Amino acid sequence: MNGYDGGNTTGFVSPADDYLEGPVDLADVLDLRRPSRYPVRVAGNALAGRGIRSGDVLVVDAALPPKDGRVAVVMLGFS
Repeated sequence: MNGYDGGNTTGFVSPADDYLEGPVDLADVLDLRRPSRYPVRVAGNALAGRGIRSGDVLVVDAALPPKDGRVAVVMLGFS
């Protein structure tokens, strides 16, 4: 017995086919091609009060100046 491959279907073509979009490129949406912008995975729950939990991914822009209220990303233990 052969598996179904999607060909030779019956019925109508889906009207949604006219509105299908391609895959979302997060690197493009988040502008990760800029050399100062990169993703960082959070380790620890020190910022849970701000909604940032261990395992979350932040998009960091190292070109932004420090400012009150912003989260500073610090990497420790790297040489």
